[in-house]
Amino acid sequence: MRLFRTLRTAQPSFSTVDGSVSLTAPRSWRELTPEQLHYVLWLLASFDNHTVVKTYMFCRFTGVHVVSRDRFGWKCYVRTSWRRRHYFTMQAWQVESFLAQLGFVDSYEDMGVRLEDVCGLHAVDTLLHGVVFVDYLNAEKYYQAYMLRHDDRFLKKLALILYRRRNGHLAHRIRLDRAEALGVVLWFSYVKAEMSRAFPHFFRKVDAGTAGDYDMLEAMNTQIRALTDGDVTKEQTVLNIDCWRALTELDQKAREAAEFKRKYGK
Repeated sequence: MRLFRTLRTAQPSFSTVDGSVSLTAPRSWRELTPEQLHYVLWLLASFDNHTVVKTYMFCRFTGVHVVSRDRFGWKCYVRTSWRRRHYFTMQAWQVESFLAQLGFVDSYEDMGVRLEDVCGLHAVDTLLHGVVFVDYLNAEKYYQAYMLRHDDRFLKKLALILYRRRNGHLAHRIRLDRAEALGVVLWFSYVKAEMSRAFPHFFRKVDAGTAGDYDMLEAMNTQIRALTDGDVTKEQTVLNIDCWRALTELDQKAREAAEFKRKYGK
């Protein structure tokens, strides 16, 4: 029962006038507690049907127990204490309305949260502020490799960049459960979406016909050369600057190149 009390959003309240029940559940990723976030990630990793995921979320977060279905709807109850129960009926439109409130789980692009601790390791900044450029490049490399091959080795390497010891140093190993593994993928996907919005000139969409020809190593070397202007003595300095500072400069260079091409052609 400890898990239930932790995951439930708030104690249901009742009206003695009309017998109505007030239920509360999160409306966004950011409203989830760490325990709730882990539970949602576990559901998403376990069920392909998001309606099933939302139904489990609704029951767990509100404390609703479904007893049976009749011609009026679903007969349910919530606990008012360990021994007492409050029974009520929910109609189909009410259930649909509540599940719609949980629709935020259908997209990661506005996620904005991640599991803070995994296997005793602590997460870096949600948007990777403070992460050096070389670590960002490696994270992107492992993410692309995992999305292409679905090999858990690459996912663990990505996780070891995103989760670190308390002193900020990289760990050597990490063990992820299914919720944590999905959390790593969704977190970095969210970061990529945010960076694409922040640096639109640098993160241009790749044509579907050429996406298969994308060479990650060549792209990384191109980014490093762009920042060092070909001066190898600057390479170590560039690799160790904040990734957002590096991407800001790359976005500016991409904007200037696009402007030059627009004015003078190839």
